[in-house]
Amino acid sequence: MTYKRSSAAMEKTHVSAFSMYKTVLEQISPSIQVAKKKNKRKENGVQHTVSNKKQKRKHAGASVLTGAQGAVKMEKPVGVQSVERISRVVEGPALDTVLSDLAKIHNSRTRASKLFEWLIHPIPANNFFRETWEKKPTLIKRQNPEYYNGLFSTADFDRILRDDDVQFGVNLDVTSYTNGKRETYNPPGRALPFTVWNFYKRGCSLRMLNPQAFSATVWNFLSILQEQFNSMAGANMYLTPPGTQGFAPHYDDIEAFVIQLEGKKHWKVYSPRSDDEVLPLVSSPNFSQSEIGKPVLDVVLEAGDLLYFPRGFIHQGNCLPDAHSLHVTVSFYQRNSWGDLLQKVVPAALEMAMEEDVDFRTGLPRDYLTYMGVQNSDRVNETSPRLSLGTLAQTLSQC
Repeated sequence: MTYKRSSAAMEKTHVSAFSMYKTVLEQISPSIQVAKKKNKRKENGVQHTVSNKKQKRKHAGASVLTGAQGAVKMEKPVGVQSVERISRVVEGPALDTVLSDLAKIHNSRTRASKLFEWLIHPIPANNFFRETWEKKPTLIKRQNPEYYNGLFSTADFDRILRDDDVQFGVNLDVTSYTNGKRETYNPPGRALPFTVWNFYKRGCSLRMLNPQAFSATVWNFLSILQEQFNSMAGANMYLTPPGTQGFAPHYDDIEAFVIQLEGKKHWKVYSPRSDDEVLPLVSSPNFSQSEIGKPVLDVVLEAGDLLYFPRGFIHQGNCLPDAHSLHVTVSFYQRNSWGDLLQKVVPAALEMAMEEDVDFRTGLPRDYLTYMGVQNSDRVNETSPRLSLGTLAQTLSQC
């Protein structure tokens, strides 16, 4: 392995992304099969059986998309609504061509719609939102490693480290996950190339928390897509060395689109463990393997592939011994639920009503505690304990 010396005025030598990966990329095998481990005992969670079926899907693409032909394979494990898996050779225009075409469209919502169609091609967007969004994971294996070329690369990351003020703990996290334990190694100050690549050589995973702050392409990509969701868009970049894992199993509070850019990564996705973890408002702590049961999706993502999973689906990814991995996770819908909206608008509306309408300022009936509250409810078989207004009043009177 050779190392390039930076042309910048730096005292220490950094490891160039190109030199680190040139040999690896030339030796990557075209495909790899991952065998699932046999479980001798029933783990937490539901054991799923997988059935396969084939069907044909016709894509009515926009002008910026190129049609593709092939069979669509669907896998529907029991215990989750379904897991959609599409595997076909998918051709498509390069990202720079797509963005150039979209720049000619004046309507921002139309631009967003067409870019999203390109992102999830060959799945029609209407089908995705009707059948998949917030419901189930979806895997697209395109067998086209160049599909997402131009979005971000290890060379871009290397340049950013040399040219920009990347700060540990603010813009970049250094992590590892070994023997069931997650560790974070963030020294203070700027993330200098020599230090970052030294962590990488020692088997640490690198997570850039806001690549859009340093990459005009990623920023443009997100700024267009957020119009599709009427939601703020975010992104994280993950660069992981061969044979390692950077993060423990967990679920997030965002809708995640994992865009595999380089190399490959072995992913496992698990259903929410209970109704309380469906579409959660906050991310989970780290889980141990014994807490998460059996995966509903066990797959190797390769360059050009896309994996979507809703918030609440536990996931973990590890690199195979023969390849590094670079992916960007694009995220939407963080705290963008009906409940979040009502928490904002109801207090404001109520305050305005109390100021402008005398009915809202009229005193409560003197006997309201005799007929309001759960103790006066007509419901039967109330199983969950609730605090009635009468009990609340008595409690407050004793304070």
